[in-house]
Amino acid sequence: MHDEPMIEAQRAPLPAELTSELAGFWEKIFETSFDESREVLGNGIDVGRNRDTVWFVRSRRIGDTGDDKQGLAATSHLTVPNDLPSLGGLGGVATDPGSRRQGLGERLCREARDEFRDGGGDALFLGTVNPSAARVYFRLGWRRLAGSTVMANITADVSPEEFLVDWFRGAAGPVTVRPGSAHARIAMIPLLLLPHDEQVLDANVDLFSTRYMTQNSCMGLYPRYAELASGGGAWFGGWSAEGRLIGLATARPLTRANEEAGRMMQVDGCVHRVARAAWRELIDAAIGWSRDAGAGAVTVLTSVEDEAKRIQFEAIGFRSDGSGDEIDIAGRRVQTVRLKLRL
Repeated sequence: MHDEPMIEAQRAPLPAELTSELAGFWEKIFETSFDESREVLGNGIDVGRNRDTVWFVRSRRIGDTGDDKQGLAATSHLTVPNDLPSLGGLGGVATDPGSRRQGLGERLCREARDEFRDGGGDALFLGTVNPSAARVYFRLGWRRLAGSTVMANITADVSPEEFLVDWFRGAAGPVTVRPGSAHARIAMIPLLLLPHDEQVLDANVDLFSTRYMTQNSCMGLYPRYAELASGGGAWFGGWSAEGRLIGLATARPLTRANEEAGRMMQVDGCVHRVARAAWRELIDAAIGWSRDAGAGAVTVLTSVEDEAKRIQFEAIGFRSDGSGDEIDIAGRRVQTVRLKLRL
């Protein structure tokens, strides 16, 4: 009888060698870049905002030169906001092909789930498009959210949808608008997974309502906003007194060709319905940032079917500026209209 492989756990910031090993392992398994994970885990850029813990198991194998060496066999990565421990996100769940069907991934996910719950966690989110992995998660208590491939493990005996409704209940009071930061990495997940009435939540980061299009991202939501900021744009979050993220707004520079006629920014944003009044504050923050950045005008791109959203922008001075490109919403081509506000 073989002993079970030992589970190791480390909290960010991690040693450089381990960070590189983890990122390389994930890039090989998922076939995508994990540069941000190198920054978060290795440089600890989220320390003070989020607590990041990695669990991993090593397996012994024979190297190319015939010597014994240990490599990563399975991993998981838990992120919990320091000031919002009731929410968490699980990512980096991966098993080396040569170590599969041994229950390693399930063990590591259980470790992460149990630590999250022991810390007072209420909802732990993850995303998967892998049916085999989804079955493992289901056994551990995760349930799929409607309109997405995201799953939520709810500590209380309620469905993920019930949890989301309760999460925002009572968040209709005063809202504080702040520049976007990694504080929102996990807090934005409930907001963006809700089925909003608008088709397009934010054209600047290609986000659509789960009422109209399947959302295939969970831990990949925040990197969209971080990439926007690194590309010369900005984003803002609206926070309730209870620490709920109830809205987001963005500003993105348009192509350089437009700068010759006066720099142009595109703004957009969304809010939870309990805090509709905060929409104006968020959009004003994006417009104000655009003005300070030297923009002569701001635009917004809306679906022709998002009539209520168009009316909101027109009420603060935006006017039609012609048609935009068509967008694909769940395989259906939808016309868009562009609105402009001169600053």
